[in-house]
Amino acid sequence: MPKSLTQISWRWLLVGALVALVAVVAIACGDDDDDDTPTDTPAETTTPPTAAPAVCEAGPGVTGTGDALKIGVLVPFTGALATFGPEYENAARLAAKCINDAGGVNGGTVEIVTGDTGTAAEVGVSEATRLVDIESVVGIVGAASSAVSLAVAESVTGPGQVVQISPASTSPALSAAADDDFLFRTPISDAAQGVLLAQLIADDLGYTSVCAMYVNNAYGEGLLDSFTTAYEDGGGSVTASVAHDDAQAISYTAQLEQCTSGDPEALVAISYPVGQATVYLREALEGSIIDEFVFVDGTRDDEMFTELGWENFDGMQGTAPGALTTDFGDAFDDLYVAEFGAIYQTPFVREAYDATVAIVLAAAAAESNTDAVAIRDALRGVANAPGDVYGPGASDLAAAVVAAAAGTDIDYNGASGSVDFDANGDITFGAIEIWEVDAANEEIVVVERFSVDLTTGEVLELTD
Repeated sequence: MPKSLTQISWRWLLVGALVALVAVVAIACGDDDDDDTPTDTPAETTTPPTAAPAVCEAGPGVTGTGDALKIGVLVPFTGALATFGPEYENAARLAAKCINDAGGVNGGTVEIVTGDTGTAAEVGVSEATRLVDIESVVGIVGAASSAVSLAVAESVTGPGQVVQISPASTSPALSAAADDDFLFRTPISDAAQGVLLAQLIADDLGYTSVCAMYVNNAYGEGLLDSFTTAYEDGGGSVTASVAHDDAQAISYTAQLEQCTSGDPEALVAISYPVGQATVYLREALEGSIIDEFVFVDGTRDDEMFTELGWENFDGMQGTAPGALTTDFGDAFDDLYVAEFGAIYQTPFVREAYDATVAIVLAAAAAESNTDAVAIRDALRGVANAPGDVYGPGASDLAAAVVAAAAGTDIDYNGASGSVDFDANGDITFGAIEIWEVDAANEEIVVVERFSVDLTTGEVLELTD
């Protein structure tokens, strides 16, 4: 188990990027008949158990005839992050379903329109253009990859004045994007994850030297820089940092040999799973090149470990931006399981839900489902403190929409935590998780969680 972060010196906290920047209830019915009951005895009359109500299907629904609020969900369904997209879509559609069941927004329905980025900037820009120009969305939840989010913000949503909220892009580069204040995000920047990753490797895992394989884009570069600065400031040695292309490849042997040439104790995998980390981790193991790894959010993927064999990674750990432990987060998890039958397996699903809800509440406050500029202007007002607090549960969402439409000052506290946007559209207070591969149960488990305040530099261990 990782040590408490209260043991980290303030030098750790102020270096690197920190300075630079319910489930549906299944009723098992047993046999009520007793073999000794006389056949002429009337059967006991019982009231059949009532099935749990379907999620968000008991409300009045949308009865108005107002314009639809069209929200694009621009996420990867193919490419290196293909396993992430479906659960982000689930979260967005769940938010829309609950809001529509309660009456919609401004007399209209919330409509979700999807686009596949292919985990590639050029594809993401093309799909974003389609969503804006053809589908007429006024808000976009996406993208996942930081490189795609930046490209979309600077080429499409910024110039086109369409609200964009990424649920998963964590590169510090997003803070300085040329987006005309139309780009926001619901996860905390990797300025936080890099410091926690350095602490995990140096203090908890005890590695004094590592090499890093990283995807050559805004996400990989940003997280690598933040981690390297913190790790080396604490006395660790990054023997090599080897970039690989953003696209998928069939082999990374040359990069692996370069990465491990300095005989590091472990390899830090800062990549995406499909066609990237899955390939070079297999080559590393099969070629007996290196067998100790440290992971991050991009390589937190149960399908990757299933494909490569959970037993090969048992007990290995990684970091990822995570959700703060709150009753609101638990309420969302219950809602998600009730709707989809199982809990999500990828990071940033809560953040995707919160991004969708934030756009809806801003539309309610702006009294428009079609004016993207007005929605952008209302976004911080409904998300930031102060105000009447509303959570992500179905009943809270319904009340929050009504309150925002009435002009009440509200403060949406989301499934992922406080959704307070700063001047750059960033979340500056969030959580970073330490997670571990549990091969026996073939699952990824969170072993420790910390809150990080990028404004003050404060890091605190959280207890459930």
